Amino acid sequence: MKQNLILIGFMGSGKSTVGRELAKVLEMNFVDTDHYIENKEKMKIKEIFSLKGEKYFREIEAKYVKEISKMNNTVISTGGGVVASDTNIMLLKKRGFVIYLDCTVECIYKRVSRRNTRPLLNDVKDLHSRIVELLNERVDNYKKYMDDKVYIDSNTNIWDTVDKIKKMYIKFD
Repeated sequence: MKQNLILIGFMGSGKSTVGRELAKVLEMNFVDTDHYIENKEKMKIKEIFSLKGEKYFREIEAKYVKEISKMNNTVISTGGGVVASDTNIMLLKKRGFVIYLDCTVECIYKRVSRRNTRPLLNDVKDLHSRIVELLNERVDNYKKYMDDKVYIDSNTNIWDTVDKIKKMYIKFD
């Protein structure tokens, strides 16, 4: 079996929530790349973007993804844009099984509009259009790098998602 399970998908698709539960069920470690970066940089992602810009964030993201990719027996919840870098996702994929959480735009909109912690969605006039724009930029890479996917909408139960991914992961062995 590949050593890690990597969750990719757009922001708000449930990677962190599902990842934490998967790690418990599969008795694996759990790492959220965004939280890892925040702990290392001692700043929230929103602050990093605000103070140092997206370019800086993508540089340190690459640095920390390299560290994370060396972990074993870990469920890794990636930041929504980690697939924008072929190098980042290939490092993770080399030692892991990649699941794409394919979440509907409506579900994403509902989830991300609750908080303003997502720098690429802040200060936009039309949040729905911005989500569609960013998703269209990333969806080909999500599909390109996935080993399998789980469809998610507003009615999807977290436990059903965890169970589906667990079965995919075990079967992948």
